[in-house]
Amino acid sequence: MGGGSHCAGRVEGYDQGEWRTVGTSDWNQRDVAAVVCRQLGCGSSVSVPPGNTTRGFRVSCSGSESSLRECSRSYDLLPGLTVICSDLLVQPDIFLTDPMGGVSRGHQGPEMFRGYNFTITCSTQPQYPGGSFLLTFTGSNIQQIQPAVNHSAAFLFPAADDSHQGNYICVYDNYVFSHSFSSESELLSLTITGN
Repeated sequence: MGGGSHCAGRVEGYDQGEWRTVGTSDWNQRDVAAVVCRQLGCGSSVSVPPGNTTRGFRVSCSGSESSLRECSRSYDLLPGLTVICSDLLVQPDIFLTDPMGGVSRGHQGPEMFRGYNFTITCSTQPQYPGGSFLLTFTGSNIQQIQPAVNHSAAFLFPAADDSHQGNYICVYDNYVFSHSFSSESELLSLTITGN
């Protein structure tokens, strides 16, 4: 709760008919955080910032459990657990547009006619402000970086030719909760065809 993502924030658990704060002792924080990130499908634990003291339940884990249900618990007044996991950012989207109608759908993905302008747009959900997009192109190892404006960036390509054929990936980078995070889009495979 309260982290802007299901992979970061205050940990709560549904117990005896109500949502309660989950906490743990200092020596067990990393193990419990590892279980929380694993249970949420959010990678590994990056940080465990201090939480506020509140009434909830104390959890003790060895770190190898697949969910908090497998850990022991007791009721206590303790600092609530806040966890930041490595898969904090949602996967960005990548798509191709062209203003002149030079793109068509092929069997392997989009096909672009030679000589037409096209744009590859990277975007993400409005999760956190700022950040930047890195567009990588595997055809010639070209990389371009642009700041995220309204959670997206447009990369313009004039006059498509054979050098533009290949695979493109958007990588969204952002500095959140005093850590750098990144998330990679699916692959966009572009084919260049005759006029």
